[in-house]
Amino acid sequence: MKNLFSKNIKEEPNLYNIYIIYFLSNLMGELRVVMDPEQRGAYIDKLLALDGLSHVVEDPLAAYCPISLTSTPPELKPHILKRQELLMDNILTPAGICPYDPASAPFSPDTNLTSQPNEVYVVDSGKIVGARYFVGHNILPSTGQGIEAEKAKTFNRIPVILSDSSMRVSRMQPHRFIYLQYHNFEEQVEEFIPVFEMLQDYIPGMGFNGDLPTLVGFNGLDAPVDLEEKVYREFPELQYHYNGAVPILKLRAENPQLFYENN
Repeated sequence: MKNLFSKNIKEEPNLYNIYIIYFLSNLMGELRVVMDPEQRGAYIDKLLALDGLSHVVEDPLAAYCPISLTSTPPELKPHILKRQELLMDNILTPAGICPYDPASAPFSPDTNLTSQPNEVYVVDSGKIVGARYFVGHNILPSTGQGIEAEKAKTFNRIPVILSDSSMRVSRMQPHRFIYLQYHNFEEQVEEFIPVFEMLQDYIPGMGFNGDLPTLVGFNGLDAPVDLEEKVYREFPELQYHYNGAVPILKLRAENPQLFYENN
């Protein structure tokens, strides 16, 4: 098995013990690592080259904060923007993470309708892969960030998705994400800061917990951890739980006539 931290484990007793625990856990069908930090670097370099983004460098203290804008009804946008501001200013910034807000970007659909899709895709892709974290809310029936989320997953970011426990959302939720929830976001913002402080101790990787794909964390000292499980174990009150009994936030089309021919 490949040494994860490029050291001779036989000359490092502590690392040797960690290696044995890690190896035995694999045999028992628990955490199985398929991509460590060294492999991650080569993997991401290849993906960047394929996307024409080799000039982008990952910032371990930056976050891309997706937000639904294109199809969000005007009456809801102030509420969505308010939660975005709380996330960036009251959680990420105090935790030492620099957030990027697509809503304030030059390509925001609220302010720019002339830029072409290929230009918007390249710029936003660069912002996603240039940040270690992918952090946003999932509270609308259509997230408005599905493509961004898959990009974050493919590039092995640390994705953290926040949901409102009073609203039901789609169960189509990708693996290798950390899902958290709140009851009153404005009152609970401080509870989320320690989560992001803790996550900064880890470099992400990929693995399996049993048969389920999972986000793996490496700190260079201890055995690799299932990063999702670690967050849920240390912050159980914030773990997301799907509840089919709560309502979805219903949206209505203002111009359904677009579905029909205008003759």
